[in-house]
Amino acid sequence: MLKKILLIFLTLVLPNCVFAFEPYLPKGSLVKVYVKKIYSTQGLEEGSRVYFIVPSDVWVLEKKAVEKGDIFEGYVSMLKLPVQGVNAAIKIDIDTIIKLNGEKRDIKGKVLFSGSDVFGGTLTNPASYNTTIHPRKVYGNHWGGSLQYVPSGEYEFGQHVYFGPRDNLLIEIGEDYYF
Repeated sequence: MLKKILLIFLTLVLPNCVFAFEPYLPKGSLVKVYVKKIYSTQGLEEGSRVYFIVPSDVWVLEKKAVEKGDIFEGYVSMLKLPVQGVNAAIKIDIDTIIKLNGEKRDIKGKVLFSGSDVFGGTLTNPASYNTTIHPRKVYGNHWGGSLQYVPSGEYEFGQHVYFGPRDNLLIEIGEDYYF
């Protein structure tokens, strides 16, 4: 008798306690984006607002998480200008998504350029080379060796970096995004 009462109680109470699964875009998801105009380290500064457009829908369990035409809005979080020997570098963080209907929602993320969140910052080419002689004895010969060109320590001045509509850009979602 106690088992029947417990079974009736559980069938009446448990359906009210079960929560429905809400689909979400998990942390670490990648969304492909592009820009309409060319952005450069020459024309930006830290805190500048930048915009990225989604070219195709992103689906999660038969529901659109991000629609084609949605806009990711972000800001330049780090900008280093070019110096002697090093090219310019830029890092962009995402903080808002603007839906097609005009709704703005907060989202955390960062822009990935070829797998890294920092674009640029590479070393420049050497401006000149010195020659170095490496003498060696080869199979008992008294003479021989090789001549090697090595960088002299002087490097070219760095260049500004830029990215535009043809570049492959990805946005990595920094936290679970419930849509």
